[in-house]
Amino acid sequence: MESLQSMISSNSEAVFLIVIFSAVFFATMAGAAVIANRGAVRRRLEPGVDHRARGAAADQGKPSVVKDVAPTGLDRIFKRVQERVGPKNEAETSSIRLKLTQAGYSGASAVSRYYTIRVLLSIGLPLIVVLAAPALTRTAPVQTVLLIGVLAGLFGLYFPHMWVSHRISARQQEARDGFPDALDLLLVCVEAGLGLNAALHRVGQEIGKAHPVLGEQFDVIGLELRAGMSRELALRNLAERLGIDEVKSLVAILIQSDTLGTSIAQALRVHAEDMRKRRMLRAEEKAHKLPVKLSFPLVGFILPCLILTILTPAIIRIVRVLLPTLGG
Repeated sequence: MESLQSMISSNSEAVFLIVIFSAVFFATMAGAAVIANRGAVRRRLEPGVDHRARGAAADQGKPSVVKDVAPTGLDRIFKRVQERVGPKNEAETSSIRLKLTQAGYSGASAVSRYYTIRVLLSIGLPLIVVLAAPALTRTAPVQTVLLIGVLAGLFGLYFPHMWVSHRISARQQEARDGFPDALDLLLVCVEAGLGLNAALHRVGQEIGKAHPVLGEQFDVIGLELRAGMSRELALRNLAERLGIDEVKSLVAILIQSDTLGTSIAQALRVHAEDMRKRRMLRAEEKAHKLPVKLSFPLVGFILPCLILTILTPAIIRIVRVLLPTLGG
């Protein structure tokens, strides 16, 4: 035991130097990335370059005349980490990218950043425990320190996954709460004479003030439609990005109405009424669950205080009157 403690103490200086080197290395890479981004911005702002050529060439299926901006140093590092520890097949990569998109991380390097953060946390947290081991071993056994290091590594490995799942649930709940309002706005726009594409764009502008998640997603579908994507594919992408049943049913109704040539306004009116009923049912369900949820703090906190308040006078009387009588 003493030899292990002395070994940890002797190696703490070397570990400290390794951490300092890693910090300086990543700080240098971050500075290089910032400088590269500034250079890319300057190149894009140079006069005489038609930045619309990229979109026009992409729509016509021709190669773009404007070269793509080279990835930064950090993006290359993230990509290498993903190639080493990430999934090897495209199906798993697409699944991770879809989850990150649903969580609000839709950048081009979102997947590589996700795996890089997992690697850094799974290595960095145990490293912090090792650095603090000389101080911890004075009061805690070495086995406890090693166990804490292993648990810290597991926590760092799975924390990004838990955070992404939490973000997905929060964004889906926000979208689910604001979707009936967005559907009512879409119905009003369609009945006012706007086409479906213009109505989706208008709803994205208006609903984003109260529900930013829905506003962002409607803006994206508007951009996809203006870029030349088919309406059916754009609507299906919207359903995948949000991942809630209400949007999937709406997309199915809109695609069916567009294919069969039926009235979109009538289909939206029926679906909006169904969404309002579902929202009311969810509110009633939460209200019915409230008494059961209140029973736990009632039994755990309020009931003991109430019993103590009722029994305190009797206990005081027993201590003052009965105990002296029994003792005398």
